[in-house]
Amino acid sequence: MLEQFIDNIKGQLTGELQDKFQLQPDTANKSVELAQDHLKQGLKDQATSGDFGGIMDILKGNKGPMDHAGVNSIISNYVGDLTTKLGVPESIAKQAGPFVISFIMRKLSGKVSGEGMGQSDILGMLGGSALKDKLPGGLGDKLGGLFK
Repeated sequence: MLEQFIDNIKGQLTGELQDKFQLQPDTANKSVELAQDHLKQGLKDQATSGDFGGIMDILKGNKGPMDHAGVNSIISNYVGDLTTKLGVPESIAKQAGPFVISFIMRKLSGKVSGEGMGQSDILGMLGGSALKDKLPGGLGDKLGGLFK
């Protein structure tokens, strides 16, 4: 589901990358795909480490993406891959990375707030039943079999 969401905003985001950071269309497109991979894995890691409340604070609009250590870690890893995997100059990657991740998180936050999504909806978006089994302290079981 996260993939579908990012596909819906991909055109706008690739346009922004081309305009603001002068990335070529192919590189901008690959940058968004790379961001999707980093976000999905990073948010799963945050949820399985027990910081689901922090994720919900961001997605509900209570905190900005840059106010969360986990999101900053996602950005840092993403910036590194922009440089090493896509050949984006480091000076541009350090500006584009936070922009892209924050852009996606703000759009995702708008979707979560606008549709009144709860924890089970978010977990489903991030990985469904596969994620449920990895949640600490039996949280997955406490959610009442929502992922079966």
